[in-house]
Amino acid sequence: MNDLSRPAAPPPGPPLRLLQQIAAYRTTYCIRTAVELGIPAALQEGPRTAGELAERIGGKAELLARLLGHLVNEEIIGRDDAGRYLAVPTTRALVPGHPHSLVPWVRFELDPLHGRAWERLGEQIKSGTPAFELAHGSPFFSWLGQDEAAQARFDIQMRAIATALIGVAVRHIQFSAGETIVDVGGGDGSLLAELLRRNPGTSGVLYELPRATEALNPHFAELVQAGRARVQHGSFFDEIPSGGDAYVFSRILHDFDDKAAGRILANAKAATQGPERFIVVDIMVDPARGRPNETSQDLLMMVLMGGQERSAGEFSQLLAASGFKTASVTPTASPFHILEFRHPR
Repeated sequence: MNDLSRPAAPPPGPPLRLLQQIAAYRTTYCIRTAVELGIPAALQEGPRTAGELAERIGGKAELLARLLGHLVNEEIIGRDDAGRYLAVPTTRALVPGHPHSLVPWVRFELDPLHGRAWERLGEQIKSGTPAFELAHGSPFFSWLGQDEAAQARFDIQMRAIATALIGVAVRHIQFSAGETIVDVGGGDGSLLAELLRRNPGTSGVLYELPRATEALNPHFAELVQAGRARVQHGSFFDEIPSGGDAYVFSRILHDFDDKAAGRILANAKAATQGPERFIVVDIMVDPARGRPNETSQDLLMMVLMGGQERSAGEFSQLLAASGFKTASVTPTASPFHILEFRHPR
């Protein structure tokens, strides 16, 4: 048979996965809206109809039902045979105050400030200036210093991450009685409070930028009152306090490119004499595996602050360029690794 007589095969359609990736923002905003309306928390109290939920939030039942139907299809909430909506295990992660709540992450990641920054990603790639700065005319941390609401959202999200670190990473870090721990850029003191609690006889210094409102972790504030800790204000780009026995950089260096991170490390070297320990707690990517969550996180650092995620090898190269020597790298049962480095001897 002549091939010309055969009907032409239809052209292949667009890749389904690509279509799903393009449209993923729709579900993202449905999740954000559900959290804002308090739907997951309401369902924790028991099954509810769309009408009952709409009455509770002061909304229109027919519109809310369409939102809820999509969340059912995405397995974020459930629906029983009577048509009532109910909580499923995933729902609990969208309830404020739950031990594993992702609400701080929702509010931080989906902040409109960030959305406007992502719109400038192409310009960043051309110019090299962080997209957040292009969108808002100010570097990320400078903006937080003048926007109390944005600072509060950032602090809550950082506290949630610190809580995860406390449960996994902190157990791998030990200090001796009498040592002073300096937490460089330690936020509200959540991580330092737990390090001090787990290591009796130690004292701590929280080194942070001055803020319009000082909101410390309550446990850290208690340690300040007890005389085991204090707050020292300053920028690690200008100097790092001397006098510590151990310096912790938790999720700090990934905020910056190699040049800016090098300035921080140079100040650390200038402030110390040689026997001090330096500890990095950070995500360390595996370049051989190329996990989407890692490359996505790397882009977030780039867009917001011009930073980057690094592999353990890249951290070691960065440290070597600043005159330090990597002593050990310890993986944990989390995305975070613990890298300890020292002055060369």
